[in-house]
Amino acid sequence: MNVLVTYFSQSGNTEKIARAICEEAGKAHEADLVKLEELTPEAAAGYDCIFLGSPLHSGSLAAPVKECLKVLKERSGQKLAGFITHMAPAYPEQDMDAFAAPMKEACGEKQIQYAGCFDCQGVLAEAMHGPVQKKLNMDDAQWADMVNQMTGRPNREDLDNARAFANAVLG
Repeated sequence: MNVLVTYFSQSGNTEKIARAICEEAGKAHEADLVKLEELTPEAAAGYDCIFLGSPLHSGSLAAPVKECLKVLKERSGQKLAGFITHMAPAYPEQDMDAFAAPMKEACGEKQIQYAGCFDCQGVLAEAMHGPVQKKLNMDDAQWADMVNQMTGRPNREDLDNARAFANAVLG
């Protein structure tokens, strides 16, 4: 099976997960790691399985990932699995289902098998701290606690969980 791991990342969190997934996939399959901005729809159509990664931006997939989903070629038999990074410690399952819904919907429209979505916490880019703290209406103590929770993420356990997800998808 030939596997594509593609991602959009601004702070490096999603890229770390992408690298872990690609490394794991490469143990038993041909696997390529490609930044989303370097990927063409035609190239993506040539893979048996695609892992597509996105950070959450205001509770939604990043715009370049949404655009990628729109231009994916229809390909019966192809499989797509998502992976998402976010600053929150955890989301309820129904929220994650909603965040991943555009992936699932695109797969349904294009006869691609949707294989699920992995998520984990990541550290927020420093430049976003002020605007996000303000948007969430957190005082300095609350924000400091939030920053403490996301520091060092994704961590070793997150990367191991991403590898396990890759194995489950490729099983």
